[in-house]
Amino acid sequence: MKVILASSSPRRLDLLHQLGWEAEVFPMPFNEVKTVAEAEAVSAGVETDTERNLPAASTGASTDGSAKAIAETTLEMSGQNNRLIFTEKELSLLKNYRGAEAVPAYNALGKAKATACVTGDAKPVIGADTVVLVREEILGKPQSEAEAKKMLRILSGKTHLVKTAVAIFYQGKIDLRAVTTTVKFRSLTEEEIAWYIATGEPMDKAGAYGIQGKGTFLVESISGNYDNVVGLPITAVYEMLQKLMGSALLA
Repeated sequence: MKVILASSSPRRLDLLHQLGWEAEVFPMPFNEVKTVAEAEAVSAGVETDTERNLPAASTGASTDGSAKAIAETTLEMSGQNNRLIFTEKELSLLKNYRGAEAVPAYNALGKAKATACVTGDAKPVIGADTVVLVREEILGKPQSEAEAKKMLRILSGKTHLVKTAVAIFYQGKIDLRAVTTTVKFRSLTEEEIAWYIATGEPMDKAGAYGIQGKGTFLVESISGNYDNVVGLPITAVYEMLQKLMGSALLA
C-alpha cells in the first residue's frame, strides 16, 4: 500500500509504517488556523487572512520535479492575502465540524489539499492535524519554553481532550473525519515540568507533550484511541481508505 503523507511528523510516518504501508512524505506550505472563529468563518464561506490561493488538485497526476518546482514558485508568489479556494464538496465536509473540531478539520483538509495540488491524488494523500482541548481552550504547539510550561501547568491533574482530524484525497474523492480521545494527567510538580521541558520533547507537539515518548509519565489514564493522541488515528485512516478505495488494504 502506497500513500502520500502531507505532514513532516515522524510520529505519523511511524504509525503508517506499523501497517507495512509505504509513505512518501510530502508536506506543502499551508497557513493553519488557530481559533474556532477563523475555522468556522471559512466553513461559512467568509474570507479570512489565513487562506491561500492554490491550483485545484489534479487527479492522477504523478509527482515529478518540474511540477513540484512550478507549484512551489506559485506558492511563494501568492502572498498572504490570497485565498485557498475550497470546493462546494469540501466546504460541505467542513460544515460538519463545529467548535474546537473545526480547527483541526480545516487544517487537515488544507494540508491534504495543498499537497494534492502538487502530487495529484492517484495515490491517497493523507493530511492530519491535532489539537488539545481543556476547558474549551485550544492548546496548539508551544512557541517557547515559557508557553510549554504554562500549558503543562494547565493540564496538570486535569482531564483534557485530544482531537485529531484526518483528510484524505484519492482519485477525485475526499473524506474527512475527526477522532477524540480523553486523557487524564497526573498532578505534576514544578520539578517534573522543568525536567520534561529540558528534554526538548514538548516543543513540536500540541499541548506540549508526547504520550509516545518521555511524556508517557505525565499521563494517568486515557479513554479512546491511543494512536489519536500520538497524532494519527490509524483505525480511522484504515476505515476511510477502505471506504474510498472500496477494497481490502492489507494484501
